[in-house]
Amino acid sequence: MSFEEAGWFEVGAEDAPIIVSLNYPMAVIRSRGADDVIVSWPDLDVGPRAVSVTVMGAPTGAWVFYRPEESEDAELPDGAPAAVHIAGDGRLTEFTGLTARHALGPTRHGLWLMTSNLPNPDIQSAWRELQQVTVLQPGGHARKVPVEGVPAFALDHGGSARVVLHDGAPATKSAGWGGRTYMYSYIGVPLGDELPDEIRPSGRDAERFDDQELFTAMETAVPRSPASPPAHAPISWDMVQLSDTEKEAAVKSVLREFDHLDHYWHSADGSTGPLARGLRDPLVEVNGQWPHTRVDVSFTHPHYPAGRLRRSIQVYDTAGRIRPATYASIHLMEDLDTMAPPSTEHARNGVLNI
Repeated sequence: MSFEEAGWFEVGAEDAPIIVSLNYPMAVIRSRGADDVIVSWPDLDVGPRAVSVTVMGAPTGAWVFYRPEESEDAELPDGAPAAVHIAGDGRLTEFTGLTARHALGPTRHGLWLMTSNLPNPDIQSAWRELQQVTVLQPGGHARKVPVEGVPAFALDHGGSARVVLHDGAPATKSAGWGGRTYMYSYIGVPLGDELPDEIRPSGRDAERFDDQELFTAMETAVPRSPASPPAHAPISWDMVQLSDTEKEAAVKSVLREFDHLDHYWHSADGSTGPLARGLRDPLVEVNGQWPHTRVDVSFTHPHYPAGRLRRSIQVYDTAGRIRPATYASIHLMEDLDTMAPPSTEHARNGVLNI
C-alpha cells in the first residue's frame, strides 16, 4: 500500500507519532523500541453518503472527523457526521449520530464542533448571540457548552488552550463588480484544564488575537507527512447497505447534473449554448452495478476531432456510499475551457478519458 493510496498523515510527538489514514479506517501508533499498534474502526456509522475526512492532533492523541459530502439534491439520503479519538496507548473512542458538522479544532478538553453557519454579516447583533457548541471528550462523553459570540477556532498551543471568537461582524469593503470583501477580527478566550460550563468573553480575560498568532497556533494541529509511512495491509470499510430506492436516487442525481449538455446555458433572448465551447453530440450512459456503478459522459470536441472525449463519474465510494456529483458539470466545463484535457496520444479505441 503506497503513501498516496492510504493517505497517511502523522500527528503527535515525533518520537511517539500516531499515523492516520485518510482513505482507510485505521491508524498506526508508533513507540520507540516497541512494535506498531494498529487501531481500526471499519464499522463506524457515517450513514449512506460519502464523507470528507479531517485529521487533527491534540494533547490527548489524534482526532479524525468525518463529515458527509454536501449536495444540493434533496432526493439524496443524508449522511451522519462521526468522529474517532485515538489515544497514544491505542484506546479508541467512537462518536456517531452527531448533528454538528463544523469542526472548530481540538484542545485538551476534546474536539469542538459547531452546528450553525456564520450569521448575516450585516446583522451585528447576531454575532453576539449565545451559540451552542459540542465538545466531544476523549472519555466518550459529549458536552454542550453555551458560547457568547460566534466561535471560529479551538486551539491548544504552547501549553495553553483557548477558544477563538469572531470579534463581532466582519468589516466590509466594496469590491469590483458590485461585490464586497469581508475582513474578520478575532479575540481569544483562555481556557483552564477543566471544560467550562459556559464561555462569555467579557468575563474570561479575552484578548485580541492577530492573524499571525492564529496561524502559528493552528500549525500545531495540522498533520504532517510521515518520514516513514506504514507498510501495513489496509483495513477496508465495511460495506454499507443501500436500498434500491437510495441506489436509484444516487444514479438519477448524477444524471441530472449532466442534463442537456448541448443546451446548458440560456440567454435572455431565448438562445441556448452548450456546457463548453465546442462540445457537441453528448451521450450520458450508466454502466456497472452497485457499488461499481459509474456514469459515462462522452461528446465530440475540437480537442480530439478524430474521436470522443469521455468523463466517468463514480456514483459510490469503495464502501458503497453515495458520492454526490455536486458541480461535476461545472468542473468539466472548467477543464475544457482551460484546455486541461490530456494529450490525444492517450486515446484508446477512439475515446480519450479526461
